[in-house]
Amino acid sequence: MKPYLALFRSGPSSLHPAAVARLGEQNFDYALSHFGDDLPMAEGAVFVHRQKGAKWPGLEQTLLAHWETIAQYRYVWLPDDDLLCVPEMVSRLFAICDDLQLELAQPALTLDSHASHLITLQHSAFQLRFTNFVEIMAPVLSIEMLARVHPTLAGNVSGFGLDALWPRLSRLGKVAVIDDTPIKHTRPLGGPNYKAGAQAGLTPLQEDWLTAASRFIETPVDFHINIAGLLQNGDPICIGSSREEANALLQAVAASTETMTVAPLTLTRYLANHYSFWTGGEQGRVRYPRSMLRIALNQALKHAGISFPAPPEQSSQAYGVSALVTRERLVATA
Repeated sequence: MKPYLALFRSGPSSLHPAAVARLGEQNFDYALSHFGDDLPMAEGAVFVHRQKGAKWPGLEQTLLAHWETIAQYRYVWLPDDDLLCVPEMVSRLFAICDDLQLELAQPALTLDSHASHLITLQHSAFQLRFTNFVEIMAPVLSIEMLARVHPTLAGNVSGFGLDALWPRLSRLGKVAVIDDTPIKHTRPLGGPNYKAGAQAGLTPLQEDWLTAASRFIETPVDFHINIAGLLQNGDPICIGSSREEANALLQAVAASTETMTVAPLTLTRYLANHYSFWTGGEQGRVRYPRSMLRIALNQALKHAGISFPAPPEQSSQAYGVSALVTRERLVATA
């Protein structure tokens, strides 16, 4: 048994065969949660579980039926059936997640993908980004995180709202979009999951509302932030408390969007989210000094030898944060 499992929700036109080619050379096993009428050819699969219906109700049942087997893996990937990638990318994706001890992650989408969210597209300036969002199109979860989120699947047909909820069940430095392992989303948005939700009497939007209301999620659906990341040269960077830090991170994000085809309003909103967060949220209030982000990141990634540097001394009073408190906190966690 290998340490990682790719559990594909598969159908008649599933693209998973490309991801499991040369499987003997990879670090992962694979299994199928199949929604087609006929059982597929699945040479080398750990199991094939046939379950009709939408992705998340189907996966919920597959997880229940095969949990004893699934629980033996350290990480599990749950991709849609219309994602195209090569097995070497999947192996690298798992290796990065394990090396950094991430709890929730996803591969970035190639720039020619059908995409809903700008934050999920590959950002060329980064190896990976620590975010407040991972789309449920292709999440990678530690086995502990998978057990944690499994109860949230109950009653959710479309999956809407789950990608806003799941990061809140983890913590900063354990949630990431991995730019070094891009995959392609090949089909337009709005597939059978939308239809299944409508047939169940609850639209995807209504499911999103219900999830948000029941879990105290107040931020807008597109309030996505890259809080930190590793640049292509390996340097750690975070939004931090100083203008220099915020500018550096935004410059890297903005530079990464130059080759994207994106509407000006969408791009403006995306970049503005970062400024709004840095200054204290949409209500202009700061619950905690943004210097705490660096401390939390350093704690979460200490095991990997990743440390986010302190800001320039002259910037320690950015937007009213006490210089004394900031320095003392940093020294205390050094």
